[in-house]
Amino acid sequence: MRREPVVQSLAAALVAPYPPEVEAHLEYVAADPYAVRLVLGTRCALNEPPVTWVFARQLLLDGLDTVAGLGDVRVWPRTPERTALELRSADCCAVVDIETAGIRAFLGRSLRRVPSGAEGRLIDWQAVVAELLGRRA
Repeated sequence: MRREPVVQSLAAALVAPYPPEVEAHLEYVAADPYAVRLVLGTRCALNEPPVTWVFARQLLLDGLDTVAGLGDVRVWPRTPERTALELRSADCCAVVDIETAGIRAFLGRSLRRVPSGAEGRLIDWQAVVAELLGRRA
């Protein structure tokens, strides 16, 4: 199995009265098979580090067709061409508008890498239990 991540660059915009464009990309790494990463601000003019949100790949998949998610991350179709991701923290909330075609392309590539339902076979469960118990595997 290939170890390099699946990465998809995206055109994204914050949902606001005058939304700025935001550089963004999605990442999927088979070593963390249930999760995807949305990296925002990959080229920030103020040299601030990008912001990364980690959430379930299934949440992103479900949100293409219906409102999905509870809590910090919610995803829903805004139009057939655009998908909204609502990102909440203790301090603020932002809605990012992303091209659906880019998300679908990314998910297709990640699902070819690790099909839905096969994620659990990639996890070293003994290491997970050892970490939870504070031991080395």
